[in-house]
Amino acid sequence: MKIKKIDATFIVIIAILTVISVDLLFNKAHQEAIENISKYEPFQNLGTGLLITFWVCLIGNLLPIPTPYTWVVCYSSQPFMVNLFIPLLIGFIASLGCLIGEMGGYILGRGSAEIISDTRKDKLKKFQQYLIDHPKFAPLLIFLAALTPISDDLITIPLGIIKYSPKKTIFWCWLGKFGLMLVFAYNLINICNLIGGESWILSIITLYVIVILIYSMFRINLLKVKEKEINKNN
Repeated sequence: MKIKKIDATFIVIIAILTVISVDLLFNKAHQEAIENISKYEPFQNLGTGLLITFWVCLIGNLLPIPTPYTWVVCYSSQPFMVNLFIPLLIGFIASLGCLIGEMGGYILGRGSAEIISDTRKDKLKKFQQYLIDHPKFAPLLIFLAALTPISDDLITIPLGIIKYSPKKTIFWCWLGKFGLMLVFAYNLINICNLIGGESWILSIITLYVIVILIYSMFRINLLKVKEKEINKNN
């Protein structure tokens, strides 16, 4: 039985996480390193922390595979939680990095619009028509996708291919990312403890859960599900 690329990628990532888990289990120095990242000198300086945050969020959203980039927002804001304005600033800078990275997917979609197959074009035309008939659906879809720490390429690339409004894509993508970054910057519902800071075990478990959820979403392929629904209605 042939293993699909997504399955092979999932197996490799799980294997890497398992190796890291075993290392952390027996290496106390590495445990302490993960649990005390926010105390490192670069994160004690606001300017350096903002710069690191921007680039980590940009690269994390630019890569075609999901990455746990949100950790940097927690570690950048934790030393400055006594000032309510600084986490807001960190969340804003992080959201800009996320937005620029995510727009890479949209631009990729625009660039590939001329070379995709006629069959794919027909399907995307139906998707485009659905967006035209339901104008409130696209902004909500973009916002909800951006409000999660997973890759938004499943949404931004198709939107780029059908040449959906760049202004609307940018605004709703940024708004969703800004909301997500504020959750981590202000450590709402104590979320930062799940990705490090107090327990490396929770950090690893969270990574496993995120990887499994993302893998499940790719396997289900929500876009194809939506296409079937659109085809039924036409």
